[in-house]
Amino acid sequence: METRQFALRRLLRPLDIALDALIVLSILSITALVFGQVLLRYVFRSPLMGIEELTYFPTTWLYLFAAVKASSEQSHLIARVLEIFFSRKKHIYFLRCVAAVVASGILMWLTYWGYDFLKYTLRVEKLSDTLFIPWVYSEASVFICMLLMLVYTAVECIEYGYLFLTTPRESLFSSEEEVL
Repeated sequence: METRQFALRRLLRPLDIALDALIVLSILSITALVFGQVLLRYVFRSPLMGIEELTYFPTTWLYLFAAVKASSEQSHLIARVLEIFFSRKKHIYFLRCVAAVVASGILMWLTYWGYDFLKYTLRVEKLSDTLFIPWVYSEASVFICMLLMLVYTAVECIEYGYLFLTTPRESLFSSEEEVL
């Protein structure tokens, strides 16, 4: 059974679509800002102050949205070293569930840290140096994206827990078959 067919994944599909749109918007805005700066600096010989600073905001969101997208697609970097020692699907699903539980614990801590960071940013009200844009527009991305990664990792944990509970004990996989 493919993990993308679970009901929780279908519920999160609108969030995936919004995430894709925000990633594309971030890429387009960074491209437009950098192109504008290059055009102004090298063609018109009059660089505009603050474009580098302005580019920082969508870049921060892009980096963290990409991490959320990797968590959504379960395509983040994973070293599945222990799985080579097991031949039963049930054991592999158990290992993946444990890994998702540990990752969820770490993300809970990071989300809590991100929330404290957001509170600090709102309290201090820092502004960018040149354009005087509130830094909260960039620094809020830490809390929001950690929270989204926590949601996707919790869904992954539930999926692997379900697969562990519903897979027959004697179910093996062949070397050609990839375990979901």
